[in-house]
Amino acid sequence: MAVVWLLTVFAAVYLVQRGAFRLWGEKGIRYERSFSAPYAFAGQRVTLNETLTNGKPLPLPWIRIETMMPSMLRFGSPGSEMAVSSGQLLQNHASLFSLPPFTKVRRKHEVLCAHRGVYRLSSLTCTFGDLLGTPAGTLALTADCEIAVLPAIREAARLPVSVRQFMQSSLGHPEAFREDHYQIAGIRAYRSGDSMKQVNWSATAKTGQLLVNKRESMVDNDAIVLLNAELLDAAENRRVPPEAFEEAVSFAASVIHHLVNSGGKAGLVFNGQAGERRDVPLRVEPRAGREHLFALLRLMAEFEPVVRRELAYVLEELAASGLRNANVLLISAFLTPKQRMLVDRLRQSGNRVETLLLYREAIA
Repeated sequence: MAVVWLLTVFAAVYLVQRGAFRLWGEKGIRYERSFSAPYAFAGQRVTLNETLTNGKPLPLPWIRIETMMPSMLRFGSPGSEMAVSSGQLLQNHASLFSLPPFTKVRRKHEVLCAHRGVYRLSSLTCTFGDLLGTPAGTLALTADCEIAVLPAIREAARLPVSVRQFMQSSLGHPEAFREDHYQIAGIRAYRSGDSMKQVNWSATAKTGQLLVNKRESMVDNDAIVLLNAELLDAAENRRVPPEAFEEAVSFAASVIHHLVNSGGKAGLVFNGQAGERRDVPLRVEPRAGREHLFALLRLMAEFEPVVRRELAYVLEELAASGLRNANVLLISAFLTPKQRMLVDRLRQSGNRVETLLLYREAIA
């Protein structure tokens, strides 16, 4: 008889505590997560911060947070409170917590950003259990966070010699500041050697200082990086692997990074898929400044080798646009005879066009 009463009491206690967890277990649960930085370069490590709050008097013996993440974000050695199950593209990340009443727990995970891209984390599943360890309920939560993994930047010394010469020429053009354009861009103070024909007498009379008309230069140090998304040349049966495209993006990002950080202006043309951008091809005019640099790198984080316009058409459009006196670096897996002809046409128009061919370098 005593055994029956004991089992009855045990069953009653179990049902009461289970009912309490099923009714109030999900109340007051708040989850937040964020990366330690909004962006990182490929190969760098960041920290993923998790914060879980139990805002009620009922303790949570265990609570499990599960979410799907890209496999490109690689966690370090998981501990007893974390489990990671990785696939080729996605991985399941699970964190286990135990929360007393009115408690906030913060946890940090080191993450290796193995591949460029923009990674967004949103929904997750929360499972909590009762005092006996059995699951008592599940709820879906939203905790949005994002990190942009920018292309890896190579040191200037690790770039091909032709690329280093291109950058030096773009930054140190001997006529970069010659004012020889017919259009007037403003006024400036008189300098020794200026022609008196350039004096702006109206501005000089108003200010009492000798001022001359300022003209733009027909030759500048702007540089345009043209990145080709084509990996297959069916006519010549030439193909480069997708890894070569990652190398091309890294080369392009490195050149832009070094040019802008050295005070130059850099622009970009890309004929592939670039996230949600619908420009065909994507074209960003040369500008200077750190804000412009990171805007370009953020764009390049989403580049995919999906051809939206063939390189030959892009080169034809550049030639037809009247591009003159420009410094162009063309990064491509290969060049077809027609593409080489169009590159020569751009050179004949007064542009300097340097080519970096991945297929040629791969077999050299």
